[in-house]
Amino acid sequence: MMSRSNLKEAAEDWLRNPRKALDLAKGGSRKHVLAIPAAIGQIAAHLRQTALETLLLCCSSEEQNLELAEALMRSIAGLARDLRDRDDPSIRHVRRSLIPPRSQPLENLILKYSDVICKMLRLCSSKSSLFTKEGVRIASSSNSTLLDADIRSTGSCLRALAMNKPIAQRIFEADDMIRVPIRFWLATVLESKPGQVNPIVHEALYCCANVRHLSVNESGFFDILIEENGGDTYDTVALVISELKATTTKGYKDSKNDVLYRKGMTALIHLSMMMAFTPCSKKSLRSISLDLHAVSIVTSAIHQETPRSRDDILFYELNIFGYLMIMEKVLTYLEGARWATEALEAGILSILTTIASFVDKPHLLRDKSLQSFEGIIDIISIYLVHYSVVRAAVGALDSIKPEALQKMKDLPFFPSWVKFQSTLLERAVFMSRLEKRIPSSERTMHCEYCIRMFPLQELKKCEKCKRVYYCSRACQAMDWRQSNHKLTCMQPDDDSTVVMPSSTLDRFFLGHLACYDIRRNMSALFQIIREYHSEASFNKLRFSIYYGDPGESLVMSIYSLPETSSDFFARAMQSAEDQNIGPRLVQVLYAGAKPEYAGFLSVMLPSNYFAVPKLLDQYQDVAESMKVDFRSKAVYLHRPGTSESGHIDISKNEDFDEVGAILHYIQMTKGKSEDPSAFPATFRYSWQDIEKAALECRRCWPFDGEGVL
Repeated sequence: MMSRSNLKEAAEDWLRNPRKALDLAKGGSRKHVLAIPAAIGQIAAHLRQTALETLLLCCSSEEQNLELAEALMRSIAGLARDLRDRDDPSIRHVRRSLIPPRSQPLENLILKYSDVICKMLRLCSSKSSLFTKEGVRIASSSNSTLLDADIRSTGSCLRALAMNKPIAQRIFEADDMIRVPIRFWLATVLESKPGQVNPIVHEALYCCANVRHLSVNESGFFDILIEENGGDTYDTVALVISELKATTTKGYKDSKNDVLYRKGMTALIHLSMMMAFTPCSKKSLRSISLDLHAVSIVTSAIHQETPRSRDDILFYELNIFGYLMIMEKVLTYLEGARWATEALEAGILSILTTIASFVDKPHLLRDKSLQSFEGIIDIISIYLVHYSVVRAAVGALDSIKPEALQKMKDLPFFPSWVKFQSTLLERAVFMSRLEKRIPSSERTMHCEYCIRMFPLQELKKCEKCKRVYYCSRACQAMDWRQSNHKLTCMQPDDDSTVVMPSSTLDRFFLGHLACYDIRRNMSALFQIIREYHSEASFNKLRFSIYYGDPGESLVMSIYSLPETSSDFFARAMQSAEDQNIGPRLVQVLYAGAKPEYAGFLSVMLPSNYFAVPKLLDQYQDVAESMKVDFRSKAVYLHRPGTSESGHIDISKNEDFDEVGAILHYIQMTKGKSEDPSAFPATFRYSWQDIEKAALECRRCWPFDGEGVL
């Protein structure tokens, strides 16, 4: 191997008299050949091609010479600007007049010697210290500064080859060539602390993979990545996701305006999204990615990359709009409410509203982008029957700038935003009051078999389906033997599964929400019972309520249980026999694994929910005027499945209730500065604001007593 002093001397010769150095290299001077990488970026443009060709001729005659192979990679890195394609998406924000034209002769030269370059790249990937974990470790302990420089030049070489379209198609034509950037990436990442990898390493991998594999066969690329990492799928997925998380956490502390950092982040974002969420990604990759919180980590990265100005939109367009289109699909996966919660906590609402605030001309947004905006809002709105989603959504709303909320009024999907905000405020007020009224130690839910009520912490989830709860192993065993749980207990591991797993807290909240919505329509429902079910005892009737798309009415029904009821219904009938105050059993239908599928659960209506709050005399005549227009309304589904089937509007007879009183107070006090037609769509609030409003509302509380909330 040539000594450093000889190489330094030869490099100085190149800079002093490049023509003479070129003649020496052509004549066989090894030190002047190996010094080409140090000088090629600084000599005159017309000499660079000759210098590179001289090096390529040496490589073609010594195909197993690692020293020459490494020199070739460094030389190509030095020519990166000459090879840059003006159509590179990452430089679309730069004026074309400022981008130097790529050198056609140089491009033709590389195409001519593409076979030699491929052989040299393969040689480096199999023998160079930069392409093995052990080699990087040794190099780091020996001279970390030199290692950093070698990593930069290798990454720049691979990126330069990948970003020139004609060259990329030739160099990465063979399937095995993708192993070169993969080995380089693995060696560097595995021997670096998370988040400390030079961003060019991530960009090089993504650019090379995107030539053929990510645009045609994503799963094939990740198969090779997993194979090169020892065949460990989980470890490989974790490596990509953890690197993105660490890079995001690192943030812009030292590189606020560092374009290289941004490109590295972009590469990791795209790799993570393609690994986890694209239609071609394998189920195992998706499952592992989701379990490793890929939704949260990718959303956080996108949130950090959100444009700070209108000029930034071009730079980030592929990132953000690609993310939105993918997230619209992700939210319909199994456990969609869980992914919605992760996305909300990581900043998806801020991403949506920030982008909207930069759009002066909404019609310039692509149709697909608009559909994704609206689709995400609609899906999250559907999931607002879940405790976790409501809590995360209010927290997310509190972080949005008021001016960004105001800008939403100008966009085509504003009606969807209105539905989202209206539903969220109503559910948030309900949840806030429920949490105050029933502290965690007093929250109960029924056992699926014995129907008795138990504290949430005492109930155990079925480990297989994760959808039903029991008070004991004995009840679980009885339900398995005597009921139909054995038939319905399937592991929800595919997209066709209807009902997704839910926590006891989600079920507690949704059960009480359903009971409360029935309770505020109890007067109208009892009138229907007297008219159509007068001969049935209360314990042989059940309520049904369906939570569909936001903005649509809640659909309620009353059914008679058949005389031959079995399983859960029979046990529920028996449990309710001693209380003749009204139907106790409620079947709740709601958005489950996918918004278009209805999940369900059954709950027992609390006995105190049959009492309607009594209005004070001074509010009797104004109760109707105190009802807010944006609150959800209910209809009764009459005689479903028959020719007489139809909907009866029962919201006109809705009882004024505690949540309604607080919503009215918020609109009258907090919404004074708002456009009445837009409230609460542009209303920004926190959990503390809701608590404060509820306390202040007590000063003019219209009811005799506390009520059930």
